[in-house]
Amino acid sequence: MKRAKAIWPEGMPKPAIPYSPAVRAGDWLFVSGQSASDLTTGLAPEAQVPDAFPHYQNAFRNQAAYLYGRTGQIADAAELPRGQVVRVNQWYRAEMDERYERGSLTVNNKRYVQEKKKFFGDYSPPSTGIGVRNLIVEGAKVEADFTARFASEGERPVPVSAPGLPKPASGYAEGVRLGHWVFLSGDLASDWKGNWGENGYEGELHSLAPEARSSGLYWGDEPVAKQTDYILGRLSKVAEAAGTRLGLAVKAYVYLADPADYVAFEDVWAAWFPDPFEAPARILVPNVEIGAKGCRVEIGMDLLMPEASSSRSAVRGGWMPKSKEPPAMRADDLVFFSGLMATGPEGLAKDAQNAPGLPYFDCPGRKQMAFVLEKAGKIADAAGVEIDQTVKATLYFTDLRYLAGAMQAWEAAFSGLCKPAITIVEINRELWVPGCVVMADLVLYDPREG
Repeated sequence: MKRAKAIWPEGMPKPAIPYSPAVRAGDWLFVSGQSASDLTTGLAPEAQVPDAFPHYQNAFRNQAAYLYGRTGQIADAAELPRGQVVRVNQWYRAEMDERYERGSLTVNNKRYVQEKKKFFGDYSPPSTGIGVRNLIVEGAKVEADFTARFASEGERPVPVSAPGLPKPASGYAEGVRLGHWVFLSGDLASDWKGNWGENGYEGELHSLAPEARSSGLYWGDEPVAKQTDYILGRLSKVAEAAGTRLGLAVKAYVYLADPADYVAFEDVWAAWFPDPFEAPARILVPNVEIGAKGCRVEIGMDLLMPEASSSRSAVRGGWMPKSKEPPAMRADDLVFFSGLMATGPEGLAKDAQNAPGLPYFDCPGRKQMAFVLEKAGKIADAAGVEIDQTVKATLYFTDLRYLAGAMQAWEAAFSGLCKPAITIVEINRELWVPGCVVMADLVLYDPREG
């Protein structure tokens, strides 16, 4: 069987964390979360704004320039054309202190976007931008990870856009098609105008499309339900424009500003995907900042084209989520897991808890990560793969002070030469189950014949 290969650019420092800067897996390249770190001391001096001249430079611009310089080194080491990146996830450090209110906008990413455009040129890969409470490098304002797919000679990602849909800018494409894959950007319930300048508008300004608005005047009026249905309708139209359909989605990336919106969101999701084993694998992240006023949910997707539909199959066994998705979804040579926490029938699993009378004898991060990886191993067994075939992971913490303990369990599970590419962020407040401190989103590589 073909094995994945770690990509280490020559001369790149190796920080004290078990990861690979990037992993080449067949035709895929998964790049770990990149920030403006020198990988040894923290924020690189070149990315910092001089204390003596705090207003002459912009921290976002400096950090983004350094971040994309590092990304270019990784791409060059992997011999990857930049125009074959098919997904960019951006994580912005939002101002989520004790005064923070859900729905606030605290990020100004304009200079980051300018540097990103310099890197990619005319090509605009599908992307998602989410506000989180903290990143693993002190002072970092942005972290970005990348997924790329090596194409056949002369083949390039083809922009995909649905006619008639509102767009944030002229020429904007909602996704790309490359071979038998389609990648859709994170989408919002916005028409990119909102109620700014509307005659007779009342209440606060917002960015919502008229079809996604909710008055809040009556019992049972759930804003996130309308927004979710609107977004899935948009994504469905984009999928159709690409020649496929939402029923061939293999992974969904969902972000909710408020966990209290979960039930209303899930009702709409189940209407679109009534059979959990036909639904895509899904990561559902709560307590993040969504980048448009009034928007409560963002959704992005990876899909297959119809000619590759026979490679799509839900993994049954190992664990069954309480929510509306399969434990994992196989698609071509990848296995996409749904989000995993250290949960059992009782909530936070007993085996993942410290003994009540001995709260300091172990680290919750280590115990919970060990439990998550044990659960992931059972799902992998049901899929006929090994957990050490993980090539990409995104880890969401409620507090990054749990990271060091979690990495002890992580390193024990991935002791081989090719460690997964990883992204690590801290969300605001809590995850879905009280007491859970980490949620893992995993992708495994399995190049089976046929």
